[in-house]
Amino acid sequence: MRTIRIIGVAIALAGFLMAGIQFRGTPAGFVPVVQAHTGCSNSSLRGNYGFQINGTIVGLGPIGGVALVTFDGEGNFTQTDNVSINGSPILHRPGSGTYSVNADCTGTQTLTFNVPGGQVVHTTFVIVRHGRQVLDVVIDPHVVITSVGKAVGVVDED
Repeated sequence: MRTIRIIGVAIALAGFLMAGIQFRGTPAGFVPVVQAHTGCSNSSLRGNYGFQINGTIVGLGPIGGVALVTFDGEGNFTQTDNVSINGSPILHRPGSGTYSVNADCTGTQTLTFNVPGGQVVHTTFVIVRHGRQVLDVVIDPHVVITSVGKAVGVVDED
């Protein structure tokens, strides 16, 4: 019984290897062609994105919240966020700023909150899922904040 099983596995393996040799170098019609991503630009971010914010502000405590960000596709954005810092809510905080997207789908962003003193925040980000999602991290000192933004109104395929 064991010998029959070994022979069966050997025949299946030989058939698999023969098929691989047979189709080696075949035209792309049989094997799907994978194309490299053509790159990103400022226009890769256009429209509304909902961001979930999580992290810590050193000396103040944890931060969590959400933001609605509207990108214009030309390097400018507006946003309104609602956050809680160490348990104290800050609601409907407006801001605006600029962003720059590199061809490799990474980028930088500068946000100025429309509050007295005009607090400024700097981030770096990566655009993923063909522009449907943005992964973001604050790069200012004493701040450890990440966020994930998803295009609003786009059906999520995952």
